[in-house]
Amino acid sequence: MKQKIIVAAGPQKNVIQEADIGQLNDDQVLIRLKYVGVCRSEHDSWKEAKVGRRFGHEPLGVIEKVGKNVTGFCPGDRVSGMWGGTLPGSGGMVQYAVADPSKDTVIKLPDNIRDEDLILEPLSCMMSAVSKAKVEMPGRHVAVVGCGYMGCGAISLLKLRGAYVVAIDLRQDSLDNAKKYGADEVYLVEEAKEKFIGNDFKGFPVVMEWAESSESLDLAVNLTAERSQLCVAGYHTGGTRTVNVQQLGLKAIEMLNTHPRETWLSVEGAYNAVKLLERGDWNYKNIPVKIFPMSKFDEAQAEQESKYGKYMKAIIDMTMEDGNAYLR
Repeated sequence: MKQKIIVAAGPQKNVIQEADIGQLNDDQVLIRLKYVGVCRSEHDSWKEAKVGRRFGHEPLGVIEKVGKNVTGFCPGDRVSGMWGGTLPGSGGMVQYAVADPSKDTVIKLPDNIRDEDLILEPLSCMMSAVSKAKVEMPGRHVAVVGCGYMGCGAISLLKLRGAYVVAIDLRQDSLDNAKKYGADEVYLVEEAKEKFIGNDFKGFPVVMEWAESSESLDLAVNLTAERSQLCVAGYHTGGTRTVNVQQLGLKAIEMLNTHPRETWLSVEGAYNAVKLLERGDWNYKNIPVKIFPMSKFDEAQAEQESKYGKYMKAIIDMTMEDGNAYLR
């Protein structure tokens, strides 16, 4: 059997190619992908991609076939998670994937939530990052710098943990989203500098940075109180950052990269995300998204820096080779 996949033809240029579908053994399932999320972490690699590079690690699909040793799954089950050819760096923009539920993370999805809100890989990253924030009592003030898709998801999780959240961003549209998903106070960057830096304010006990720039990380450093925690969630790709390192030392800041590296934590986060969303505990549904056909993967990547105020998450429809992108 053949399928269509997305493959780089060079920097900022991808093409659709034909490829074999992997052979299914008795312990595996065949998944027909519906959606693959577009992750901001791959944007810089897309700009300079070499021929043959493949992107995509945020899959959602439907079980097509089940090996005879597999239990708990049936054809037609909606699933998401982290598996085989959709792990980071391995190229998940494929129409079909083979996974072993005993080894990979393949999670059945509830019927009461739309597919666009159940792409589990980024949700598990939010869960992992927020689990590391020292919100030790209800009402603890947490500043979140950067209120895009990941930042707003973190805000809603921090609220679930009982935090008082102060959201900061360059764009009013992003702050409006932050308010929608639970932020108690919102400030544009210059407003935050005026209110919280260079006066009697002593800083926040916890700061999370999601905006992925030198300016946002330096702002986060300056917002963090002495002997307090700076959670760096948006710095695992891209170029170097220039920040006031003296402030890190002078204030004895505990600086922690919260990007998930513990496999068990990502897996637990994915399962827990489903439970929290299904119960209605986590206020993170009906996210504004834009759906792109396979042929417009490059357009989806190009809009990563200009989507703010229009939509929060780009998704590739792997069942749709060509056509027009649309908002949902």
